[in-house]
Amino acid sequence: LQLTGPCSLTDGGSCAASPNYPNSDEECSIIGVPPVGLETVAFEVDLESSCRFDYLTVNGVKYCGFSGPNGVVAEDGVIEWRSDVVDVRKGWKICWATRPPSP
Repeated sequence: LQLTGPCSLTDGGSCAASPNYPNSDEECSIIGVPPVGLETVAFEVDLESSCRFDYLTVNGVKYCGFSGPNGVVAEDGVIEWRSDVVDVRKGWKICWATRPPSP
C-alpha cells in the first residue's frame, strides 16, 4: 500500500482512516487497495447533494454524507479523500480485509 497525503493506516494495514480527525481541508490517496469488498466501519462527512465539498472517491464515484462505499471493490486499487474547511464532521474509516478481533 502507498499513501499520499496525511491518510493513516490502521488495524495492521487492513484499514484506512480520514487524516487528522477532526481537522479539515485535506487531500489524500490510498493506492494499492486489494480487490475485495470494502467495509465501511464509520462514515460521517459533509452531506451535499453533489458531494462537492467533502467526499471519498472509489471507482470514480463520490461518497459523502453518511453512506460510504460498503461492499464496493476498488477496481483500480485507489481510494481518494478530499475535504474543505467548512462543516467538519467525524470522518471515516474503511477496511478492505477481515480485521483482527478487538481485544
